[in-house]
Amino acid sequence: MPEYVGIRVLKARAGEIVRKVQQGMRYVVSVRGRPVALIIPVEPVSEAPKPDAWDALYRAGALLEWKTSRTTEELLDEVRG
Repeated sequence: MPEYVGIRVLKARAGEIVRKVQQGMRYVVSVRGRPVALIIPVEPVSEAPKPDAWDALYRAGALLEWKTSRTTEELLDEVRG
């Protein structure tokens, strides 16, 4: 479960938060109470992903076509309701 952190707290404690992320902690960053970003470790703490799995993921992603005229902000607003 991610921990919530406000943008001001993130600014004041960035070093501490990054060290915790390196240990596997996840954070949701909020601005004025609204979530805006997610800070997660680049690689899982227990084991780095296998190259074959990443290759398969990239190949699958290449097959998908994103067709929309809406912006990312519009899509997120739609999901949030």
